[in-house]
Amino acid sequence: MKTTNIMGLALITASGAAMAGPVYDLQPGAIYEGLSGITSAQMPELRGAVVNDYYNDFTIDALAGDSVSLYEGTMLTRVVRSNMTGNLTLNFQFTGGNPNLDGQIKHIEITGFDGMQTRVEYRSEPGYGDESPILASRSDDGDMISYSFGEDFLPGESSMFFFAMLDVSEYDFDSKNPQATVYLFSGESVTIDLGQPVPTPGSLALLAMGGAFATRRRR
Repeated sequence: MKTTNIMGLALITASGAAMAGPVYDLQPGAIYEGLSGITSAQMPELRGAVVNDYYNDFTIDALAGDSVSLYEGTMLTRVVRSNMTGNLTLNFQFTGGNPNLDGQIKHIEITGFDGMQTRVEYRSEPGYGDESPILASRSDDGDMISYSFGEDFLPGESSMFFFAMLDVSEYDFDSKNPQATVYLFSGESVTIDLGQPVPTPGSLALLAMGGAFATRRRR
């Protein structure tokens, strides 16, 4: 289901802020267990304009075939163009999990990264979500990135934004055809076709990715 969003925009200045170490450059075949979070104050390259937002509502049912739902939620894909470099960052977030269900997200595999540099981390600003991924890995051919969560990511909670910073200024969703497969700890999964994102209204496109924002979503 596609929606546009309404955002409250705010800029956070980085004057006097110490620069953090670089986000991790995840090469094909690599596994990185050191995800620790980063803010736009620590890394101003993260600041930019929201190019597109795309929401996917999804449900994961039990394997027994009796249509018992284990997880219901929404995945947000947010494409941001850096003010510093002009390159894109693909940000991902799980929102709106049904607290009355028992399923817990274990990891997500996202395709569409073949031939690109992918620097990974998650956004640690307060208010961006409840739980963060603890590990990131990349397939040997470079096309797929997997983000893994711990057992503290409970039903009803939202994830923090986890991201892949790219070394390109354009990303063709039609040709890349990115997909996300979400797995539960119990083994069930669902695959989401991320498709073509919906353009964010131009008047609302500026985003520091470090300030407060509110989202309106139709389900």
